[in-house]
Amino acid sequence: MHFVLRRLSRTIGKFAFPNKFRIYLLKIAGVRIGEDVYIADGFTLACDLGSESNLNIHERVSIGPNVILILTSDPNMSKLRDLKDQFKFIEVKGTITINQDAWIGAGSIILPNITIGDGAIVGAGSIVTKDVPPYTVVAGNPAKIVRTVME
Repeated sequence: MHFVLRRLSRTIGKFAFPNKFRIYLLKIAGVRIGEDVYIADGFTLACDLGSESNLNIHERVSIGPNVILILTSDPNMSKLRDLKDQFKFIEVKGTITINQDAWIGAGSIILPNITIGDGAIVGAGSIVTKDVPPYTVVAGNPAKIVRTVME
């Protein structure tokens, strides 16, 4: 029953209004969220049930609309899944940490095992495949550093 509540909270949270209700539902699902966080609608948390606590969003983070955070991924029912013991890359699992004062632009995708540094900015539509240092701006596919915030 606990897994059903987590899944339901994540699903409703995607389009829940207002922001505080969305955050409340994500916390019920197990996501760790700090104070004064804004998460726009269309937020997608892609992970297996029970992995939600691998997402840590610190204080004053702002997440734009239609952002996707991927904690786990695998080929589901495909025969490729039978090869996951032989080829470790077939099944992906990890954590995502978004540190305080970071801003994630609309439509961005963040892959597993990523840390977004304090005050970092992820440009809209970026695909983050590597850690983002504090106070830097990244953009593109894959996201690359384009400038620093504190020069």
